[in-house]
Amino acid sequence: MFLLTFMTEQSAAFAVQWSESLTKVFKENYERDPALSWQYFGSSSGIMRHYPAKKWDDKDKKDKRLLLFDCRVRTWFIEAATCTKDVIILMDNSGSMDGMGHHIGSLTAFNILDTFSNNDYVNVLNYSSKTNYTIPCFQDMLVQATKENINVFKDAISALEPEGKTVLAQALDVAFDLLAKYRHKRGCEQDSSSCNQAIMVITDDVNGNLSEVIHKYNRFGSNIPVRIFTYLIGKEVSNVAEGKRLSCANRGYFTHVQSLEQVTEAVLQYITVIARPLVLQGDEHPVSWTHAYADLTYDDKNDNLINTPYRLLTSAAIPCYDTKTNKMNDTRTAYLLGVVGTDVPLDEFERLTVPYKIGVNGYVFIVSNNGYVLMHPDLRPVYQGILKDNYNSIDLTQVEQHDSNETIGPRQVVETLAKLRQDMVDGKESSLRKVRLKYHYDDMKRVYESAYDYYYTPLENTPFTIGIGIPHVYGNYTLEVENEILRNKHTGINLTSFFTGKWKIHPKWVYCKYHYLEGHEFPTPEKELLHFLGRMYDRDFKFQSQYEENVTVLQEDSYYCDEQLIQRLIFDAKITHESFGEKRNFSQRENTLFEKYNASLRFVATMSGLTRWGYIFEEPKNDTRGSSAKEFGDFHPRAINEKWYKSAVLQHQYDESLVYSVPFDAGTKEESLVTGSFAIFPSEKGLEAPGSVVGFQFSQSKLYAEVKKISSKLSNQCSHCQRCNDTLDCYIIDASGYIIVSDDRNYTGKFFGEVEGDIMESMLEEGIFKEVTVFDYQALCKKDNPDTSRGVGLLTPLTVLQAVFEWLTMELLYPLLTFKSSDFYYVIAYAQEVAINVTADIIENVSETNTDVPSATDAAEDPTEDSNNEDGGDDNDDDDDDDDDDDDDDDEAFENAADDYYACEKQLDLFVLRQEIFIKGQFQGEINRPYVRNYYIKRVPNSNLYFVAIDNGGKSRMSYAYYTTAAQQITKEPVFDINLINTTLLPCQKLYLNNMPRRRLTGCYNEHPLEREIVDCGRGVMVKVNLLLLIIITINQLFM
Repeated sequence: MFLLTFMTEQSAAFAVQWSESLTKVFKENYERDPALSWQYFGSSSGIMRHYPAKKWDDKDKKDKRLLLFDCRVRTWFIEAATCTKDVIILMDNSGSMDGMGHHIGSLTAFNILDTFSNNDYVNVLNYSSKTNYTIPCFQDMLVQATKENINVFKDAISALEPEGKTVLAQALDVAFDLLAKYRHKRGCEQDSSSCNQAIMVITDDVNGNLSEVIHKYNRFGSNIPVRIFTYLIGKEVSNVAEGKRLSCANRGYFTHVQSLEQVTEAVLQYITVIARPLVLQGDEHPVSWTHAYADLTYDDKNDNLINTPYRLLTSAAIPCYDTKTNKMNDTRTAYLLGVVGTDVPLDEFERLTVPYKIGVNGYVFIVSNNGYVLMHPDLRPVYQGILKDNYNSIDLTQVEQHDSNETIGPRQVVETLAKLRQDMVDGKESSLRKVRLKYHYDDMKRVYESAYDYYYTPLENTPFTIGIGIPHVYGNYTLEVENEILRNKHTGINLTSFFTGKWKIHPKWVYCKYHYLEGHEFPTPEKELLHFLGRMYDRDFKFQSQYEENVTVLQEDSYYCDEQLIQRLIFDAKITHESFGEKRNFSQRENTLFEKYNASLRFVATMSGLTRWGYIFEEPKNDTRGSSAKEFGDFHPRAINEKWYKSAVLQHQYDESLVYSVPFDAGTKEESLVTGSFAIFPSEKGLEAPGSVVGFQFSQSKLYAEVKKISSKLSNQCSHCQRCNDTLDCYIIDASGYIIVSDDRNYTGKFFGEVEGDIMESMLEEGIFKEVTVFDYQALCKKDNPDTSRGVGLLTPLTVLQAVFEWLTMELLYPLLTFKSSDFYYVIAYAQEVAINVTADIIENVSETNTDVPSATDAAEDPTEDSNNEDGGDDNDDDDDDDDDDDDDDDEAFENAADDYYACEKQLDLFVLRQEIFIKGQFQGEINRPYVRNYYIKRVPNSNLYFVAIDNGGKSRMSYAYYTTAAQQITKEPVFDINLINTTLLPCQKLYLNNMPRRRLTGCYNEHPLEREIVDCGRGVMVKVNLLLLIIITINQLFM
C-alpha cells in the first residue's frame, strides 16, 4: 500500500478498505503466472495498492521522487483513463498575473504538462493583449508531449514576464483554430468522437464576451468537440461566474486555485472529467500500454559490466469504474474508481524472442504506434549513470542507419528506412530483403556495411510491432543438433561431467528456471544450470515451456526449460570439454609460440551461450584482491554479444583470418593485451552458419618487440633499404584504422588518422579506406558553464540562515501541524522538497569553496574521461565492499552530473579498410605521389592487420589533415533567447519527427449522451487556516 504523505481524505480511507480484497486477486494472479512483475491498483483518491509488498528502506525514504509520488499522475494511470489527447494550454501573461499569481499559474501549467505522455499532442500559448507561442518554432502546430518537449515548455513558461492587459477571446480564437486544423487532419470533423481535444485556460480573470468565439468554433449542432478547463488563479479574483460558465458550457471543469498547495488536486480534476464517457459506457475496459520507463524500485549492483543501473518497463493497464452511477439519485454521476495494471520488464520481451536462434549480429527491436523504439540494441537510455530525458521517445529512424548511394546528412531518412517505419507503425506483417545497413559496434568506434533482412509482425492487442534484423549472407541459417541428452544417457555419461574447468553461460538467457523463485535461489546461473542437468536423467523430468496449455495452477517446484537451447549447450560443452575441461598439454611448437608472444589465455564461445577459457601457463595469483577477483569469463560472459565474437564472424567473409584488437587506451598503460579471435563456420551442402569463436590473448609489448625484430632482419638483408624507427615510421593497423603496433608506443590504440592525417587522406583518395558517417541522436553534451546552470546563487550568511531556518521549520515544527487538512499536508511536502534542494545546493557550494574538503561531485570520476561509454556500465571496480552510504553518494553525484549535461546530436566519421582489394591482388602496396610522403601498405596474411611504412626522410608533409573517429557535436547548447531559440533548441531541430506518420490508438471514448446529465462542472478548494503555520510562513518571509 502506498499513501501520499499528506493524505487524510475520507475517500482515501474508504478506498483503502474496499481495495483490500485486491491483494487476494493479485496473489492468485501470481500463482497462475509467477512471471508477473508488479501488480497494482491506483485509486482516483490517490491511494495505491501493489503486490508484492515492498518495505521502503532508509535510502528510499530519502528519495524525493517517492516522497511526492502520486499514482494519479503516472503515465499508466492517465493513459488508461483518458486515452490520446490534443491539448492547448493558454497561459495568462498579463500584468495582473505577476508575483504569486505567476508562480501559481506556472506550477499549474507544469502539473498539467506532467500528465501528458507520448500519445498526446500539446502546445502552450501565452496571451495578454496579444497571443504568442511560448516556443516560436512550434507555431501553428501541436507537438508530441515527450519529456524532452515538456521540459522545453516548462523552461519557456519560467522565462515569461507578465505585462499588459488580458484579452482571452483572441487567445481562444487561436487555440480553437489550431485544434480545428488537427480535427481536419485526423479526419474527425463530422464525428469528433475519435478526437479528444481540450483547452486549458490558466488566468486570474475571465473577461470579455466569449460567446461569439465559442459559437464559431465549438458549436456544431449538439456537438461540442473541445472541452474547456478553467483554472482561476489567486484569492482576490473577479468574474468567477464567467469562468465557471465557460467550462460548464463546454464539457469542462472549473477550479479556483487560491494557493500553491491546491495545484495538484485542481489539475487532477480534468482527468476524471475526460474519463466520464469511458465510465458511462461501462462495458469495455480498453487495455493501454505505456512507453518504456525506468523502474525506480530496481537495484542491481551485482555486476555493472553486465547489468545497467536502470531496468526499463512497460505497463499494461485498464480503467475501473464505479458501477453505482447515480449515488446521489437526483443527479447523474460518473466516477472513475481508478486504474489497475502490471509492469512488464523489457527483458521479458527479449528473452521470449530466443536470441540464440536469431544469432550473432542479428537483433530484435520493438516499435510503438508512434514510431518510438521500445527495445533496440542501439537504444542507450543511460550515459555514465545518467538517465536521459528522451530515452523513451527515440524514433526508429534515430537508431536504424540504412545506407544509400547518395550522401546522407543528419536527420535525413532513406527510402528503405521510411518504409520499414511506416509498416511497423501501421502494425503490418511483412519483410524487407537485402537492405544495406551501417552497423556500428564497439561503443560506436567501428562500423561495417552489410545487407540485412527484416521481418516484422504486430503484437496482438498492443500498440507495438516486433521486428528482427538478420545478416542476409549467414543469418538465415542455423545449426541443428540431435538429442544429446538421450545419446549420453545411453552411454551412462553424467551430463554435468562436461561442465568442468572455467566456464560461463550467457547471464541473460534462460536455460531452465523454476516458476517460483522463492525457495529456489541460486548464487549464479551456472549453479542453476548444474542443478537442472543433474535432474535430466530422472524419470519424472519433462521438458516444459513457460506457458503450457491447460495449466491453471502451478506447483511449488514447477519449472520450465528451453529444450533446444539445452541440447545445443550440451553438444557444445561435450565437444569443447576435452580442450578446456582440464589443463591441456601443448606441443613444443605451440609452447614456443606461446612463449614468444607471452600468450596468457585461450578461450572459446559458442552459439549456445557457452564461454570457456583457460590459462596457457600458470593461473594468475589473486593475492592482492582475494578470491573475488574477476576473470576473463566474468568480464566476457555474453558469448555472441561480445565484440570479439561479432568481429570474428564479420571477418569470416574475407577468407579464413583472425581478428586482432587492443583497447583504445592501450597507449596510456604500461602493458596491454592483444585479443585475437577466429570464427568457425560449419558447412553442409554449400551452406554454412556460424558455430563458435575461438581466440587467445597475448602481450602487446611482446608483439611490438617481435615486429621490431622482424623488420630489422629484413633491413639488414638489404643494404639500401630504409629502417623502421629511423627513416621509416612503421605501424600495424587493423581494418578499422586503429593502431595495434607503432614505433611510438603511446600511439597504441589510437586512430591512425589522428597520428598520420596526410597518409590517411591519401588512403581515402586511393580507395584503400572508405569513410562511413553515422549519427548519434541520443548523445549528451556538457554545458559550457555547468556550475551556473543549476541556478545556485551566491553563498552568503543570510542564505545559510534562511536554509537552516527552513529546515528547522519542517523538521522540528512538523509534528505540531497534524491537523486534518489534506491541502496543508501538501504544503509541508512541497516545502520539504524546497528545503532539501536549497540545503543540498548550499552544502555543495560550501564544499566547492573549501579546497580541503572535496564535494560529492568532485570525488566522483569525471564523466568526460570516458565519453564513449554510453551503455550505463561503470568502469571496472573491484571494490565490492561499498556500503549504502557510498551508494547514496553515487546517486547524488549522478543527479548533480545530470544538471551539467543537455541532449544533443553528434556525427561520427568511421572508417573501413577495403580488405578485398588486397586479397584479390588489386593493390600493389606502394604509393608514390608528388603531393604526399611515400608510403607502403601490405596485408598481414590471415588477419585483419596491415603493415604501414611511411618515408619520413624524403618529402616533407604537405598536408596537415586530421581524421578522427571521435564524435563531433552538430547541434548547439539551448539558449532561451527570442533570436536564438529556434536555432539552438534541439526539439526545434527535430521537428521533422513530429510530421512523421503515427497510428492513433483505438478504444478511446470522447462522447456519451448521458454526460449531458452530469451537472458537476466546477468548484473551489476550501482551505482552513492554521495560525501556527501562518506565523511560521510570515517569519520565514523576513529572511527571503
